[in-house]
Amino acid sequence: MKIKLFVFLIMLSCTLLAQTKVGQISFLLGAVEYSVEGVAEWKPLDVGMNVLSNWVIRGTKDAEIEITWDNGIISEISELNSVKVIDLMKKANLETDWLDKMKNKIDVMFTQNEASKVQGVAGIRRTEVTIEKEDSIYWAEPIVSNFNDGYSAFQNGDYDKAITIFEQVVLQEPLTKKGEIARSSLIAIYSQKNNKEKADEHLKIFLRDFPNSDLLNVLNENK
Repeated sequence: MKIKLFVFLIMLSCTLLAQTKVGQISFLLGAVEYSVEGVAEWKPLDVGMNVLSNWVIRGTKDAEIEITWDNGIISEISELNSVKVIDLMKKANLETDWLDKMKNKIDVMFTQNEASKVQGVAGIRRTEVTIEKEDSIYWAEPIVSNFNDGYSAFQNGDYDKAITIFEQVVLQEPLTKKGEIARSSLIAIYSQKNNKEKADEHLKIFLRDFPNSDLLNVLNENK
């Protein structure tokens, strides 16, 4: 069972690696479709949809779209004869390689962390660790942030939600593996949002708390 779950986590990570949200469709005129690069299935594109870095977009001769990239830059595209999103990003002078590398590394760390939890489950009876509210040593439990919800929001490009959760995680579990993943994700998010002050703030703490992190090489590329 543990092996099957570990394999599932690896497969899930591989799927997420290729899916980086980079923007949103803010205007559309005419018939426009998208597909994942290398996949023959085409689906209709609509206003408000998130744009992923591994997409290919095509439209009719008179079709036009406007993409608002995650860093606020807006691109108006009228020539839609099967164009890759990654090429549109290059035309908009968007630096995405670093963010993709960060997400890939964070994905691997997350998968390894989930696998280690599965392999390290201890056989403790619930009655041995349960503290009832009536006990004299009971005190109010703090609200615990949902790390996995934050990670899902990060991968889906819901950066505001991810920030709210990850900022709580780094306060509650600053020196854990969750703290390392949350802090590195915040660096990536704030960098994507061009918030250099917050990105540098978290980077400084990250370098102090995790001097041997596997992410250091990628982080140094963005200096």
